[in-house]
Amino acid sequence: MTAKAFPLLVLTGACLLMGYHSNLQAQAQQIELAFLSDIHLQDVYAPLHSPEFKGIFNPKTGKYATIRSMKSQLNSTRLFNENYFAFIQALEDLRHKGIQLVVLPGDFTDDGQPMNVLALQGILNSYARKYRMRFFLTTGNHDPVKPFGGTGGKKDFLAGDGSEQALAGDADFFPSEEVAVSSQINYWGYEEITRALADFGFFPAAEDIFWAHPFQELDVDGYDFRRALENSRLDQRLYRAENSQRLLPDASYVVEPVAGVWLLALDGNVYAPSGEDWSGSSVGFNQAVTAKRHQLKWIEKVVLEAEKRGKTLISFSHYPLVDFHDSASDAMKSLFGEKKFQLARVPSRETSSEYAKAGIRIHFAGHMHINDTGMFKEAVSGKTLYNVQVPSLAAFPPAYKILTLPEPETMEISTIQLETVDRMDEFFDLYRVEQQWLLQTDDPKRWNPRILDARDYLDYTRNHLLQLTESRFIPTDWPENLAAVLQELSQMDLERWAGMGSEDGENFLMKKLEETNQTERPDDFQGKLIEDFYLLKNGDELGKNLIPAVRLRFYESFFLKLLHKPLSESQVLDAQLVRFFSIFKQLYHSLPSDHFLIDLRQEEIRRFEKKPSSLETTPQR
Repeated sequence: MTAKAFPLLVLTGACLLMGYHSNLQAQAQQIELAFLSDIHLQDVYAPLHSPEFKGIFNPKTGKYATIRSMKSQLNSTRLFNENYFAFIQALEDLRHKGIQLVVLPGDFTDDGQPMNVLALQGILNSYARKYRMRFFLTTGNHDPVKPFGGTGGKKDFLAGDGSEQALAGDADFFPSEEVAVSSQINYWGYEEITRALADFGFFPAAEDIFWAHPFQELDVDGYDFRRALENSRLDQRLYRAENSQRLLPDASYVVEPVAGVWLLALDGNVYAPSGEDWSGSSVGFNQAVTAKRHQLKWIEKVVLEAEKRGKTLISFSHYPLVDFHDSASDAMKSLFGEKKFQLARVPSRETSSEYAKAGIRIHFAGHMHINDTGMFKEAVSGKTLYNVQVPSLAAFPPAYKILTLPEPETMEISTIQLETVDRMDEFFDLYRVEQQWLLQTDDPKRWNPRILDARDYLDYTRNHLLQLTESRFIPTDWPENLAAVLQELSQMDLERWAGMGSEDGENFLMKKLEETNQTERPDDFQGKLIEDFYLLKNGDELGKNLIPAVRLRFYESFFLKLLHKPLSESQVLDAQLVRFFSIFKQLYHSLPSDHFLIDLRQEEIRRFEKKPSSLETTPQR
């Protein structure tokens, strides 16, 4: 895709380019926007202003690194350290492509601490000033962890000897730990975060053609920047929390940064009173659909106004609006349990229906750290809602999305995967110090040092996912016998099992369990089923590209063999394996998620093949 720049001017004080809007109106170029989600930015060289702790000295840079331990990274669904460099790499990539409109759908920081918010502010200001890039943010559950902020802390900063150091805003925050104190690790709330990042969508800018929030009239014809700025204060954007008389801020907004395009930023965060404090939720729109009912009414108004004026409306939030497991979530709940695999975060059909009826047609989301495209057709109105899951830069697959608008009803979406990231290995020697500490203390949670042999950032995040699967996902999310047998079955075993009845299949699988670790693995297929499952679940087409062709061919033929495989609830393990492959098949045969086109007029998704002129229509489901 050829990137084409727009003559955008970043507001620095009262400066405004003469004739800006008229020049934009005259542009005949394609509009391009980038979506970078779940950056989880942490300042890896933060000034902590702490007398007790500076960080760990890095000889490569001559500076103290304020990084989290590798042990903590390998127990988390996100990286804390190397994603800092991945974010810079993505911005450099966009700069070279000439893309100037950039959307960050939440979790742009890791827990909204001053050190991280200010680091993000500095990076965005730099790219805005130097390259005239504009950024539009919405909040995620890791940005205002609490709506009004509060004392915060982390136990797992890497200390000079390789041990972990607790850091908090108060010495008593971790009662059983030796705590270093720094105000930089406290939580900021909406007021502090939006004020620091005010230039990035949360408030109107002079460059905008139009800007509004849910608590004011949509007066497009009478729009006045100064009046919009006066009315955009956070204390004028409040709603009453559920089961409480207290008011909470809602940072949602709609903005027209270039002629003809409206960006609808939905703040999907939900908080509940917890004594004198507040607790946040990561569930998303399943709760926001009732807790923020005012948003739905506002969305309806925005949609009608956009349609009346011929605007292309693009919705984005931290949270998804459609099932992001290729319609396999109900089957996953049946097999794994409703509280496993973060399945509580999957929007219900009722939730998807509400937002589809409100008129949202295309929605970009993050939160899940996966690559996916979902589609929902509302039964009564017939309206179709497309949900594009933007992967995280802090997890596998590390990627971002580019949306190109060749015409108002047509959307070309490409997924740009980060492979090479400059300075990716900047802390690897420090992790080796940590590894020595763990060995000396005989810590049972030692991590596998092979992750430090990663060829590039893609390989690094893949290794992160594999170790996380082994140490956390399998023990907590999987039925024990199912996980064990999946790691033992060979290709020949699976072909034999596929031709068996339920009782014979159960006996065969139980015998395989008895032979666990007693037989040599006859092929490189054995032990790869769970790995391939996560590559598909998290990466979709990006993950599928990493599965060897020989295994892909086997899966395609194997799915056909299972069409007539009986299922008996009394044969527990056999039934679990049948269900697993049913889910696996749904993830395998997904909607396009790499490079594709959404035709809103025809309600079609078409996959781009290697030749850009060749389009393959994917049937709706």
